Amino acid sequence: MQTVNAKADDELKDAGSSREKQRQDQDDPSRWLRRSGIKTSSVRLLCLPYAGGSARLFRDWSEWCAPEVEVVAVEFPGRGSHGRSALISDMDTMIERLLPVIDSISDKPFALFGHSMGALISFELSRALGRTGRRCPIHLFASAMRPPHIQGEYKLHNLPDRQFVEALRALKGTPPEILSDLSLLELFIPVLRADLRLAETYQYVAAPVLKHPITVFGGLSDVTVTVQRLTEWKKHTRGNCSIRLIEGNHFFIHEQAHVVAASILKALGRVSLPAALVPAETCDDSTQPMESSEPVLSATE
Repeated sequence: MQTVNAKADDELKDAGSSREKQRQDQDDPSRWLRRSGIKTSSVRLLCLPYAGGSARLFRDWSEWCAPEVEVVAVEFPGRGSHGRSALISDMDTMIERLLPVIDSISDKPFALFGHSMGALISFELSRALGRTGRRCPIHLFASAMRPPHIQGEYKLHNLPDRQFVEALRALKGTPPEILSDLSLLELFIPVLRADLRLAETYQYVAAPVLKHPITVFGGLSDVTVTVQRLTEWKKHTRGNCSIRLIEGNHFFIHEQAHVVAASILKALGRVSLPAALVPAETCDDSTQPMESSEPVLSATE
């Protein structure tokens, strides 16, 4: 009997060790981060993609931003080099898993950029870094996302598959070749459902506002968030909050990536732009920087 119990105990220990190793592998920064490895950079730009997106969204940014800025693209679990890791579908777990990953790049000043879901995660990551006594970003760049205190109107993650696909088609952000290929859809839908669940079930909790500046990018034809709503990001920082309006819909990041990158480099203090970004002077900077002195945003605002 003791032998049987001992064997069972050993199996439990092995299973626990295996799960712990799997967790450590999944939290390995090399799985989460796609880095350009520029050693001469004075600042890093951590880039977080939209729901269903991957680090490949930022594949050209490293060349654009070098050598002063090193672009570090986040690869969320369930895709790319992180493809075998379990999907994350809630904000608390995402932030818990990201915090130790950020520790690996915080030896230099860094800024955060996120598009859509990535913007929401970047905001909560900024708050968590300060709350846990870690190094905070020098700037938050939030793109194509409503202010965190405003509840989103779209609830797509629970739709039946057929309606889900039609909703994706209407948003015009998913490549048609994916929507028309059943085998690709089988791989893509679970990832996108998990991401959308994270964004759509997110609940804002009032806390002291950020100290660093926020720059908000919005698409002039984006039906998911109005320009008026974008201005309410100013409630979340004691520093400057600037709005940059760009031609395009919710996924303007595809056609206007160079415009966004150029604006980010300017905000980070880069005086001259690389040749690839010089034509990017089409960003509408007409909205003046807005000062915010509110120390706390109440949950009822």
